Amino acid sequence: MKPNSTKVLPCAVFGHNYKRSKTNIDHTIEMTCSHCDTVVVTDRHGNFETITVSNSQIADTLQELYRLNRRIPKAKVAV
Repeated sequence: MKPNSTKVLPCAVFGHNYKRSKTNIDHTIEMTCSHCDTVVVTDRHGNFETITVSNSQIADTLQELYRLNRRIPKAKVAV
């Protein structure tokens, strides 16, 4: 593995230095490397899963849809 810049060099030699950046509602933890800004998410079993651009865009869209769904009141139908 050849690093492209000196910013990634510590990660290539020693491994990533993850810091917790966010805890999600579904009890997953989002962590960011302090050197190269790589973002990973832990699942419920503690496994690391890298976030790609498409995954983060999908997650942002789903979050926005959830917020819109919660904001619009449902019409109550009387029987």
